Amino acid sequence: MSTASTARAADTALPTGSQFELSWAQGEHRTRAVVTAVGATLRVLEVDGTALIEGFAETAAPLFCAGQILVPWPNRVRDGSWSYDGRDLQLPLTEPDRGNALHGFLFGLPHEPISQSDSMITLRAVIAASDAYPFTLTVDTTYTVGPDGLTVNHDIRNDGEAPAPAAIGAHPYFRIGDVPTEQLTITVNATMRVSVDARLNPTGTAAVAGTAYDLSQGAVVGTLDLDTAYFGLTPGADGTYRHTIAAPDGRRIELWGDQNYKHTQVFTTQIFPTPAGLGWAVTVEPTTAPPDALNTGEDLRWIEPADTWHSTWGITFVAAAAESDTAAEPEAPEGEFS
Repeated sequence: MSTASTARAADTALPTGSQFELSWAQGEHRTRAVVTAVGATLRVLEVDGTALIEGFAETAAPLFCAGQILVPWPNRVRDGSWSYDGRDLQLPLTEPDRGNALHGFLFGLPHEPISQSDSMITLRAVIAASDAYPFTLTVDTTYTVGPDGLTVNHDIRNDGEAPAPAAIGAHPYFRIGDVPTEQLTITVNATMRVSVDARLNPTGTAAVAGTAYDLSQGAVVGTLDLDTAYFGLTPGADGTYRHTIAAPDGRRIELWGDQNYKHTQVFTTQIFPTPAGLGWAVTVEPTTAPPDALNTGEDLRWIEPADTWHSTWGITFVAAAAESDTAAEPEAPEGEFS
C-alpha cells in the first residue's frame, strides 16, 4: 500500500479530516509532507528532517490560515460584496471583525483523493454554485514531493454554462529548522505595493523603492510589520517568479510560481501559535491576483465553460554551500508535528 493511501480511521474525526503523508527517499535523503482532506491544506513539510513550514498538530485546526489554499479568490473582498451580470452579490463575511470576505471557499471544503502514490496525491473538491458565487468549479490540487521540496499543481475546471471568475493563492508560513523566524531574511523582487485602509482593503498603489516596504535587497523578518500585497514582480529567465526566505547560515527556501503568479502577499506577526508559545511567523503567499480582484477585475482569470485553468507553484529547499574547511553542519531537528 502506498504511503499516501495510508490514513488512520480516526483521521475522519479530526478537525482537518484524513491526513495523507507523502514521502520521497533516496539513500539518506528524505522529503516528507502531510496534507489534509479538509481544504487540501499543507500541514507538514520537511527536507532531510528540516522543517520548512510552521505546521499544526493533526488534532488542531489551522490558525492564521496556515497552509491553506485560497480559491476562488485570495485576500479580501471589500464588504464581501461584488457584482456580476448586473446583479449585486453578497459573499459570507469570513473576516467579520473587518467586515470582509477572506480567502475564498476552498479552505473549508472536504476533498477526496482521486490519484495517489508514495510521493504524490491529487485531492478534489467542488465549489458549488450559490447566490454568492453563481459558478460551479471542480478544483484538483496535486502535491508532489521530491528531492528538494514540493510542487503544487492546481487544475480548476468550470462546470457551469457561463465564464467563471477565479484567482488562486496559498498561505504557507515559513521556517528553516530551529532558526528563530525573526532572524530569517525575506527577498521579494517587487516594485509596487497595494496601499490599504484600516480594514486592509485597497486604497491605491505605491512604489516601494527607498521605503520600508522594499524587500528587493532582502529584509530581516524581525524588522518588519507587514500585511502587504506586492506586484510588479520580476520574473526569471524561465518565466517563473521566485521569492526567498534565507537563514543566517546560508540555507534558504525558494518560493516559486509560474507565469500566473504575478502577485504575492507578505504577512508578519509576533503572535503566531507555536509549540513553544506565541512567536514570530512570516508568510509569503503566491497569488494570481491582488486584493478585491472580484471587484476590480485585475488579473482575474475568466474560465470558459468546460475549460480548465492550470497553474503551478512550489517550495524548494537549498542547503548551505559546503564550507571550505568541510566542517560538519549541525543536524537540524525533526519537525514537531506528525
